[in-house]
Amino acid sequence: MHQPRHFRVRAASAAVLTLCLAATACGGQEADRSADAGTEHVRVMMFPSQAYRLPVVIAAQEGMFEERGIELEIVEQPTNLQGMQGLEATESDVGQVSVTTLVQGWQAGNEGVFFCGGIDVIQTTLMAAPDSDLPSIEDGATWQEVLQALEGKKIGIQTPVGSGVQLLFAEALAEAGVEDVTYVNVGAGSTTALAALENNSVDVIQINPTGTQYALDAGSGKPLVYLPDGPRAYRDLYGSGWVAPTEFVEERPETAAAFCDAVDEALGFIRDGANTQTTVSALAADTGVSPQVAELVLEQVYDDFSTELDEETLTRTFDTYVELGIAEADPRPTFDSLVVVPQG
Repeated sequence: MHQPRHFRVRAASAAVLTLCLAATACGGQEADRSADAGTEHVRVMMFPSQAYRLPVVIAAQEGMFEERGIELEIVEQPTNLQGMQGLEATESDVGQVSVTTLVQGWQAGNEGVFFCGGIDVIQTTLMAAPDSDLPSIEDGATWQEVLQALEGKKIGIQTPVGSGVQLLFAEALAEAGVEDVTYVNVGAGSTTALAALENNSVDVIQINPTGTQYALDAGSGKPLVYLPDGPRAYRDLYGSGWVAPTEFVEERPETAAAFCDAVDEALGFIRDGANTQTTVSALAADTGVSPQVAELVLEQVYDDFSTELDEETLTRTFDTYVELGIAEADPRPTFDSLVVVPQG
């Protein structure tokens, strides 16, 4: 089983940034010129301040996209839309979404597929205010006891009620016998989530790297449980991957493959100790983290990242979500219907 690491780290700040990097097109004229030069413009939608951005940031900064003929643009993912709807709203080619988000969007008619791996688990921590008397794993509570203590509480969730992420957490609560909670959509950004904790708008928030590390370092949150180590809805199941509209993968397979290859190269760069200073600086600049905390994030977070799309793991995840009622049984989500590995 995946072991919790996030409670041992200190934190980082979570600035909201909109990036136009070295390999990024930030205007129609630049995009047109790149097309004339035989390059492909790719628009990538991502939440600000999230650790999953780093491979894309590094690949852009180090010219890995440019070497593969890709001119990259990064846009901010809307917090009030599910991932597949966000792709359409921002007219993006690529984004990273959870399995639940992809499946729910696909079953609602938003065509899209995983074409490149991302994160092998859902790196979500439940966090309360630092002076909260709610039980935590660190205090010796079981994950069931942690969730049962949430009965009647207000939960700050990262996406709207009815989204895949919310339904996944609702199933986790149901597994612990919890029936009465109030959901408050605080968005995926850690700044607003932590502010909601501070002003007592919610009792608990969902938070992901780098926000997790920021809260721990600043002493602004008390971690209760790292969800992949708890309920079945999160345990030993696939987290999130790079997704694209089906049309993008079918009509531009070489571009999709090149994007994934660049991300894979960037992950190798990130894991190479010789590149630590460059990587830490890039993470700090992108998310607003302090360099010392960025180094801790780098050390603790990226073992869960891979561009592989393991059929066995994904099939188990799809089947489990159908069994738990998180996904509909018809049309049934399968590896063949939701995963396309493009050939460059």
